[in-house]
Amino acid sequence: MLQYFSLLNHWMEARHWRQLSPEETRRRQVDSFRRVFEHARVHSPFYRRLYREAGVDQLVIREMTDIERVPEIDKSMLRAVPTQEIMTRPITPDLVPIKTSGSTGEPFVIYQTKAEQYTSHVRVFAMLWELGWRPWHRILLLWRLEPDAELEVEQELGILTRLRQSLGLFQRDLASIVTPMPEVVRWLDAHPDARVLWATVGVATLLCEHLEQQGRSYRFGPVVVTSETLSQEQRARFENLLGGPVVSHYGLMECPTIGYSPDNTGMFRIQPHACMLELLNRRVENDRPLGDIVLTNLVNHTMPFIRYRTGDTAGVLDRPDEPAKMLGPILGRLDDVITLPGGGRFAHHHAHALFMDFSACTQFKFVQYPDGGLALRLSLAPGAGRDTTRVDALARWRSRYPDVPLAVEFVDLMPVDPGTGKFKNIERLAEAAPVGQQ
Repeated sequence: MLQYFSLLNHWMEARHWRQLSPEETRRRQVDSFRRVFEHARVHSPFYRRLYREAGVDQLVIREMTDIERVPEIDKSMLRAVPTQEIMTRPITPDLVPIKTSGSTGEPFVIYQTKAEQYTSHVRVFAMLWELGWRPWHRILLLWRLEPDAELEVEQELGILTRLRQSLGLFQRDLASIVTPMPEVVRWLDAHPDARVLWATVGVATLLCEHLEQQGRSYRFGPVVVTSETLSQEQRARFENLLGGPVVSHYGLMECPTIGYSPDNTGMFRIQPHACMLELLNRRVENDRPLGDIVLTNLVNHTMPFIRYRTGDTAGVLDRPDEPAKMLGPILGRLDDVITLPGGGRFAHHHAHALFMDFSACTQFKFVQYPDGGLALRLSLAPGAGRDTTRVDALARWRSRYPDVPLAVEFVDLMPVDPGTGKFKNIERLAEAAPVGQQ
């Protein structure tokens, strides 16, 4: 019962903080920052050592100028130490481990309590509420899970299932991202009462391609796509074929559901009770003012992320509620979608679902050469053998695509895109495949 009250309080905070002035929002964020900062420097060996060496182990956080004295961190610093040193408590079976998407090149495991993890679902519902959704509106998710999957939050919070069964509230239906598009369309047609469509940009693109071929369209609203970057062309296409408003959802595994962009301005509304953002290294590039996004997760005290460099860059808005409540357009990754032999299409989340937990590699990337040939590039994990890894990787691939040829290429560290700081795990190449490459 305590967990229900905690999540309800998180919902009420989301609603209340939306009404606060930028000044009051920042003041409250400073208070929240102080709590996670003091907790981390006492209970986390990593942060205790970092703050002692930086001379801030006795710092009292009263205002933003104090926060600016706290050293920033990045993923490379966190990878350099055992995960347990970052934690503020032992790693136990009751914690929820979540693996990042590998957008900076290599996945990373994050731990949190179930209560901390479930707040991200609360923020999703708060976002949808502001977009016009109500608990009696059905949500369709075109996602990585299978149709009969039950989310862990639904298992833990049985009241959601009971409300769905008895009152018809919080109705949601799933279709897997690997479902053939004709079947996806039949699934959409079977739910004419649905209001919300939730998908990834790549899968939504594939759906739109199929709808164009069939001369079909839908009028969902809102259409939520999980990407911080959405081109004007993509937005217009989704609005024309799927409905609107088309909403970009911005979040990281380090802090799920940071904010959302509900229109073509590209500006993001932040959920400030859960995260504090800073824009550092402000500069002008190609006549465009930019800043680097630094995040503090105000919710996760189990594995804190305090003044964490996300690797994301945003346009500077120069307005009083930035970045406490608003954030400019984010320069993120625009993944390719590749065409398989026979006309099938393959996108980022197809790759993610297949290989994100493939422990034999530290990085993976699908590339398509100009002749149509498809290759999986792998950076081997320490101790992994090439022959065994190749066999295991091809077995995974053939479990989903048994008739599609795939070469396996072993490479060293694969760099991120210098323009976005992100790592693309799907890319169409201009150069031909190396002779004899396997």
